[in-house]
Amino acid sequence: MKRLGTWWTHLCKTISMIRPADRCLVLFMAVLLVQSAYSLFSGGKSAGEGGHIDVIVRTASAAIFGYFLSAREEGTPEQRQTCHCLRAAAAAGIGLFCLATLLVLRNLALWDAGSAGGESVTATVAQFRDFISGCVGFLIGAPPPKER
Repeated sequence: MKRLGTWWTHLCKTISMIRPADRCLVLFMAVLLVQSAYSLFSGGKSAGEGGHIDVIVRTASAAIFGYFLSAREEGTPEQRQTCHCLRAAAAAGIGLFCLATLLVLRNLALWDAGSAGGESVTATVAQFRDFISGCVGFLIGAPPPKER
């Protein structure tokens, strides 16, 4: 139980080091990813305004994703190391969420062929595929933070 308390204290300290705008972007990204996953499994037949909203969701997700992977690591060596770790965690979390969602969709499609259709589903699947590739590429190629 003491380990959990120590872990929680460390997590709160780390989160408090993140800029408020970045914390808000993490929240936005979580909501957008959940919405995208929901749209994959809800039939994916968005017509009218629903289709426009799906486009906005995908566009905002791509923008936030790009920001996470391209953010600059500034500050003291400890702050740069924390930023580096948080970027790696964000990339891994987004990539694993997208991979898990696509695997569930794929296996669901084996049982119900109609569940994997629709223009919105195809676009979201393509975006999740790109997110996974981007995350893997980032994690492979991300150098450790430079010591100044």
